[in-house]
Amino acid sequence: MTRILQDNSKKYILDKFLGEGATCKCFLGYKVDSQPENRELFAIKIYSPKFYQYYINEVEILSKLSSNENIIKLYDNGKGYILDINQELNTNDNNPDIIKKDNGKIYYEIMEYAENGELKDFVQGTSTRLPEKISAKIFMNLVLTVQYLHENNIAHCDIKPENILMNTNYRPLLSDFGFSQFFSGEKGDYTLHKFSGSDFYCAPETRKAYVRGFDGIKNDIFSLGVLLFAITIGDFPFHKASFSDDRYRFIIKKNYERFWEYFNDIEISEEFQDLINNLICITPSQRLNIKQILEHPWLKKYITDINSDKENKNIEMKNNYVDEEVINEFKSRKI
Repeated sequence: MTRILQDNSKKYILDKFLGEGATCKCFLGYKVDSQPENRELFAIKIYSPKFYQYYINEVEILSKLSSNENIIKLYDNGKGYILDINQELNTNDNNPDIIKKDNGKIYYEIMEYAENGELKDFVQGTSTRLPEKISAKIFMNLVLTVQYLHENNIAHCDIKPENILMNTNYRPLLSDFGFSQFFSGEKGDYTLHKFSGSDFYCAPETRKAYVRGFDGIKNDIFSLGVLLFAITIGDFPFHKASFSDDRYRFIIKKNYERFWEYFNDIEISEEFQDLINNLICITPSQRLNIKQILEHPWLKKYITDINSDKENKNIEMKNNYVDEEVINEFKSRKI
């Protein structure tokens, strides 16, 4: 059985199911008329009409971010339907034996295929946690990517290892912008009121978003902190950022020493602990901003080319810190 995505003259083979999220399914695919020897592979996301808002939201946002190499690329999108055919497809055959046509149309995105999968798959469990010098370089890429989003007035709102895809050279690519928002807010006051992120990674103030609203930038900073903790420690810092959570309760009380006792069987640098403390604190205004993160001693310990211009408040750097050491580390983990 072969499945085809068709949109007028555009046709793609849906070759392999890659996975699904809350709003769409993702397939590995390629153009029907492509030849095996030079076939380009794509990640093809399929949305049912009920998730149209997430589809169009991601399309709108990715269209504004196409120039950044640390963000997954969107090549095409549209409205089509799925065909099932009961014979091996001959690319010269324009009339395959169609046995089923899905009811109604679907929305699709043709996206860059990151063949090394999700960052999450490389860091599951404390036995496979990343060395700090490796996580620092991955984190550096992500911080610069989020900085770029914020400079374009966009809050991601769902930063987590599952939404970081690793390309051929293990460069982390930020993906999944269906929940993202322009952080000027509905009233132009930089306050967001809609939130649909993941419990493990969202800031405590987002839980009352519909009532009080929240700062999208500060929420992304919080999520970066949880992500950094997860890939470096191999565990979550807490299950939910609320007083009901045994671990996060110590963060609320600023009893950081007691919080870190949960992880005293792992060798963790003091600089790392200090950075995390200042990213996941309960008060949004007390969280570090991007510039402060880039100037933090933990990052400077491993990233040697951060040059801070104090007078102009600019930081000059490259946008990819994945080097041979990082590549070799991830290659050793690949299943």
